[in-house]
Amino acid sequence: NWPVSHTSGRTTFQGADHLRNLLREDESGLHYIDYLRASLSEFDNPYVGWLGFLQSHKELVENGRDNSPNATVRRKYVWLMNYHNAVVDEALSELEPNATLEDGLQLDELLEARRIQN
Repeated sequence: NWPVSHTSGRTTFQGADHLRNLLREDESGLHYIDYLRASLSEFDNPYVGWLGFLQSHKELVENGRDNSPNATVRRKYVWLMNYHNAVVDEALSELEPNATLEDGLQLDELLEARRIQN
């Protein structure tokens, strides 16, 4: 349940601003919730948890794209693939040079491995 406030005869949801910040529009005008970028801040150890989440998302998208018998559904998975890769590309562009995780693994290599190939 979202917290609700009533002022001046209007009902507003206190989570509305947060949700509005997650809304994006793609090049075709389709609006969507940008859950991949938003999820980065939801993990206790952001990049470690997020990399695992991206890997699971990658596998889900690849499986749906490659195995769906329905062409319309496959097109939706292609859209998800493009969204996924755009988020990975953005994360790569924002990395500090030679950024590593605590165990010394190169973050750019780990992110690049999560890109979905066509």
